[in-house]
Amino acid sequence: MKAQGAVFEQVLLFGISVAIFVSAFAIFQLYQAHFASTSLLDHTKAVRDVVHNHLLELTRIDSLNASFTLRLPREISGEYYSVKINNTGITVITDMSGTVAVSSLESLSEAGGGMYTFTGETGSSRGEIIIYKRGYNIIMG
Repeated sequence: MKAQGAVFEQVLLFGISVAIFVSAFAIFQLYQAHFASTSLLDHTKAVRDVVHNHLLELTRIDSLNASFTLRLPREISGEYYSVKINNTGITVITDMSGTVAVSSLESLSEAGGGMYTFTGETGSSRGEIIIYKRGYNIIMG
């Protein structure tokens, strides 16, 4: 009977150790997933802000013909993304997870008496985005 008690004690100790390991592993997995999604969203917003700032700069240039070439990362957290502009805003969306960052362009399209129109969509696979200003049209390609 004494031997059975010792074996039971060791099996119980092993079971508790496995439970602690599994719960610690699950907690670290949850934290990793949370920080990965937060990082993806923050980087998506950063790309949106860079594009927005360059669009703002183009509206401030007096010349009717100007362009910027933006060097942006090809991937955000291992995902390709696309950038779209229209008169209502800038949209950056990742291809796999569908993470979206949107910014309004209404204040920019109203600059210059509401004459600016924004159009264009491009993917990140090239690693660069070209934004043209032709008259009062701002085109991204």
